[in-house]
Amino acid sequence: MFGAIHKTFFHYVAKASFFATLAMSCALNATTSGDILVSDNAPVLKTNSRDQGTVEKVTIYSQVSEGSTQRIARKGILVHFKNAKATILVAHGYMTNKFDVGFLRNLFPYGQFNFLTFDFRAHGEDVKGQSCTLGRDEALDVIAAAKFLKAHPALKDKPLFAYAFSMGAVATIEAQAKDSSLFSAMILDCPFDSSENLIKRSINNMKFSLFGYEFSIPGKSLLQKHAFHPYVQSLVKLFLKSVANMDPRKIETNVFPVYPAASIAKVTVPCFFIHCKQDEKVPVSAIKEVYKGAAGPKMLWLTNGRNHYDSLFYNPDKYVHHVRQFFDQVLAGQWKNKQEQKVIEDSEDAIGI
Repeated sequence: MFGAIHKTFFHYVAKASFFATLAMSCALNATTSGDILVSDNAPVLKTNSRDQGTVEKVTIYSQVSEGSTQRIARKGILVHFKNAKATILVAHGYMTNKFDVGFLRNLFPYGQFNFLTFDFRAHGEDVKGQSCTLGRDEALDVIAAAKFLKAHPALKDKPLFAYAFSMGAVATIEAQAKDSSLFSAMILDCPFDSSENLIKRSINNMKFSLFGYEFSIPGKSLLQKHAFHPYVQSLVKLFLKSVANMDPRKIETNVFPVYPAASIAKVTVPCFFIHCKQDEKVPVSAIKEVYKGAAGPKMLWLTNGRNHYDSLFYNPDKYVHHVRQFFDQVLAGQWKNKQEQKVIEDSEDAIGI
């Protein structure tokens, strides 16, 4: 008992220490070089020995839906450097936004990469009239953001990579499947295999108590069969909130069929999948299905993270090493052969710091 408490305590200490380090890094950058200070006139960041950087507030125009001529405006923050080797598009998860994921820039060496963080529809700024679709229409946001970067005068000749997690990873897979020219490589942390299976798992795990006894929800098969019907959506959202710790009421949400485990078959660029073995939302079997279907060179890392998107916080040093190494290897010309495949599974450890 004490061992479990001891382990949990140090996990949280490690997580708090990691965020404190990132906060200190941002504060030092802000005071000494102006890093990550955003203003409307895209200022040049003053640096001493390091490469100059520029921060821009940008607006990206995404299709409302597949085949639509209407556009919605999504806000983003672009940080770029004169001598950067490549650009990284960061795609956030459900119920987060461009500001929440800004700290991810600190995973990579200063000045070596450009970064765009942006708001998915119904997230962050300017959300009126928008709905989240858990990846289906968010793919259109990824496409718009990638094309924006490819057309940017300062960035258009640099390789474009994706770093995406959870819903953002699903949207990135769907986007690359629709347009194979978007990214040169992708890091995909904890994508689910399909919205259908996500709902099924939520419904199967849903139980209620009566007079001290626990019962499963009646009519599971019927609910699963009609999960995407508009009249059933309110119940589906309840299950997602209760079981998967997702609260669709905070984000206007409509769940539609999306199948990244199938779409990944159209993705031929190098992919690095990362997943927690104890993910409570997406089981290991799901990420293995996604990994198995990827058509290009690929790597899967199964970590000892304790829950959804926890690999980074469970062992930040190891995480940073692996994500940096993957992009560096791609830039060095490795991961070109689609037969190149690798699965890494962390052994159980006593403590993850």
